[in-house]
Amino acid sequence: MPDVNIGTKVEKVTDMGKESESESSATGVSNEQVLEQTQARIRKSKELNKGLKRTEDKQSLPVYTKDSFLQSFNNMVRALISPQDEEVRKRWFKNDNESTLELAFFYFYRSILTIFYLIYSIYALFEYAINRGKLRFLSIAYRSNDDPSVINADINKLPKIPQKLSVILNYKSEQEEGGGIDGLCNDGASIAAWCVSSGIPSISIYEVNGVLKKSVSELSRAIFEKFESYFGTENIPNFLIKIPHLNLSYSGIDGVLIDNSVKGTGRDKDDFAEYDIEISLISKVDGRSTIVELTKVMAQLAKNGELKKSDITIKFLDHELRQLIGEEPDLIILFQPYLDLQGYPPWHIRLSEMYWEPDNDSVSYVIFLRALQKYSTCKVNVGR
Repeated sequence: MPDVNIGTKVEKVTDMGKESESESSATGVSNEQVLEQTQARIRKSKELNKGLKRTEDKQSLPVYTKDSFLQSFNNMVRALISPQDEEVRKRWFKNDNESTLELAFFYFYRSILTIFYLIYSIYALFEYAINRGKLRFLSIAYRSNDDPSVINADINKLPKIPQKLSVILNYKSEQEEGGGIDGLCNDGASIAAWCVSSGIPSISIYEVNGVLKKSVSELSRAIFEKFESYFGTENIPNFLIKIPHLNLSYSGIDGVLIDNSVKGTGRDKDDFAEYDIEISLISKVDGRSTIVELTKVMAQLAKNGELKKSDITIKFLDHELRQLIGEEPDLIILFQPYLDLQGYPPWHIRLSEMYWEPDNDSVSYVIFLRALQKYSTCKVNVGR
């Protein structure tokens, strides 16, 4: 029995070998050649993987390692004298052997760039220190101490104040100081309290991602608590939070959040007729996207004959955009160190003054006051 089994197995193997030989003869390639080509591909693949791994290991190394200061300094000097990047070497050194002349030219230009970089870095650091010191001094000199009377006294000295104010706030991560949704709501509440103390009746808060629109209850609570700390429990100002994009209005009368769009609340319209401040929440969707959607709607109405082409004018477009987004602000304050509108509605900044302070990254009363001081000296020539 064992011999029979072995013979059968050998016969099957022999048949497979015959089939393979017949196929190889038909293609003109022997089994040995196929085996050699396969082994060559395997060896080439292994070498390529090793090379890629070495390249990744080199690229993953940081410029400044934590091994030692001398090693890091040595790497910087070597990079300054001779370039390590292959593209730079091909650009400056045509031959593999670095000639003295090529090395001298490279070192000369690299030294000039390094000197310029160091000079600019020193200048930028000096300017940053001056700006931060100035802001620190002004924050001490113009300290409101959460007192509406102090804010009102500062604003009464100005010849004029904006009636419609807009601010651009940035959402910070929760790891940062004053970050997260609580920090953003607290900044918006502080600005609202400053506006009420200054006599500014309308403010729009722009946050590019629309985080505040999704957190109306948190914002309303923060504003109520801020007003309570500023004006006392018996004199809390009435405020209205509006989301123009969704056509929603929320009243904060008596600290209660009420959706004005819901009917049957048991209150008369006269109860919501007067507010000390109206707060509009806008985001990126209120900018170009709204203009595009309005254009599509007007085109469809004109196509259906519901809107005459002669009625589509700049005045008509301006009226519709004011209804969808709100009024054009007189002043826009950016609580950031640079001018970046972040997709702010372009139609509403034609005549708006803008103010930001270099190297400032926080919401503070001194920035608010300096912006109003700057606006009070501006002259807007409409139509000239």
